[in-house]
Amino acid sequence: MNNFKKGMIYTSIGVYSNFLLQLVVSMVLSRLLTPKDYGVVAIMQIFITFFALVIEAGMGPAIIQNNKLTKQDTRVLFNYSALFAIVMAALFGGLGLLLSSIYGNPIYKTLTWVQSISVLMNGLNIVPTAILNKGKQFKLVNFSAVFGNIIAAMVGITMAFLGAGVYSLIASTIVSSTINFILNKFFANLKFISTWSLGPLKVIWNFSKNQFGANFVNYLSRNTDNILIGKFMGASQLANYNKAYNLVLLPNQLFQGVISPVLQPVLANYQDDEPYIRKNYLRIIHILALLGIPISVFFCMSAKQIIFFMYGSQWESAIAPFSILSSSIWLQMLLSSSGAIFQARNKSKLFFTVATGSAIIIVASIILGVILGGIVNVSISLAIGIGVNFLWSTSQLIKKCLDGSYFEYGRELISPLILGLIIFTALELIKYVKISNNFFDLVINIGVFVIIYVGYIFLSNEKSIIVSIYKR
Repeated sequence: MNNFKKGMIYTSIGVYSNFLLQLVVSMVLSRLLTPKDYGVVAIMQIFITFFALVIEAGMGPAIIQNNKLTKQDTRVLFNYSALFAIVMAALFGGLGLLLSSIYGNPIYKTLTWVQSISVLMNGLNIVPTAILNKGKQFKLVNFSAVFGNIIAAMVGITMAFLGAGVYSLIASTIVSSTINFILNKFFANLKFISTWSLGPLKVIWNFSKNQFGANFVNYLSRNTDNILIGKFMGASQLANYNKAYNLVLLPNQLFQGVISPVLQPVLANYQDDEPYIRKNYLRIIHILALLGIPISVFFCMSAKQIIFFMYGSQWESAIAPFSILSSSIWLQMLLSSSGAIFQARNKSKLFFTVATGSAIIIVASIILGVILGGIVNVSISLAIGIGVNFLWSTSQLIKKCLDGSYFEYGRELISPLILGLIIFTALELIKYVKISNNFFDLVINIGVFVIIYVGYIFLSNEKSIIVSIYKR
């Protein structure tokens, strides 16, 4: 597992560096820009994600999984990915007319053409990134991401101070995606060629189509709330909901961003060794639960202090959705690694089936919340939907992909649940100590959380478990 350890180390450096960078940028821009500015970009981000999904079409994971592709094949695939990227970037530019009509804001007519540059760059970056990940070049992949984000942050903040408004957010994404592509293409030593054979596409087609289908339905389930809130509740409400939801996703992104990019490239070599993958998956589940459950409790009970500290008092309407959605953090973290396991086991068809069921559950819960009205009701309904989806997806993964038992999975959650209960009790008792300053209140909550968490790790059996997992 040396490749896994190295991958985790380099990916951790990349993910956490980018996290700290984006955190600082978000805190600065949230005080310079209005909720309406963020709402406009949030609506565009929905469609940027969709176009990126269509361009990739499952090609990246398919390249990683397939061991028969030659260097010539990957260059042909690079040709096709570039062609798709150019077409989709042009379509995205023209999308501004439709968005302006749907959301009643003419600014989209210009913004989509500007943002189409990042759509193009993200599409071009698919094959280079897949090649580097397949070659276990995690160090280079994360260097590109960190360097690109540093330059992008400088550009975005500078433009915001100069009064560029919403364009400062867009410029930041363009700079980041452009630098990331240029560096990854250089590291992968990838060039366009004159050959346009369909052979390489046929080789990856079966895996790619199921991967694309799974990604597509996941996209629908993750963006239906933004689409409907933006349409029926307005840009400001969407911005508050989006701020809350993005903050809830942070823990998941931090740990999923470290684990998932490494899991498939490493475990793909053991795709037929079911017991080996199951054993390592359960270890990961234990660690994710040990992190996710306490964080869920902390976020739920410190929602006001976190929102005000991160974004300022103008985002007060994001507090309630943030607190409610925080209850689902641990469930989302446990689910975060499942996609990589389906891929590593070469179960792309099952992955698509599970993703379809998940999308139906999540979309239905969002529609119910929108019908009830208000972002608080959407948050409640979505949190319940995530819980139902967790039961569905986990049952399919355990039984049909890993041939495991619910008992061995549930056993990994017992200790983390006990830790979560202890932290909940302590933070509930602290509420009786009246502190008028939100910052000091947050500092005290963090202090209590850290003391209990670290104390539990060292006083329980968790320390030896963690050391054992690391050594293996």
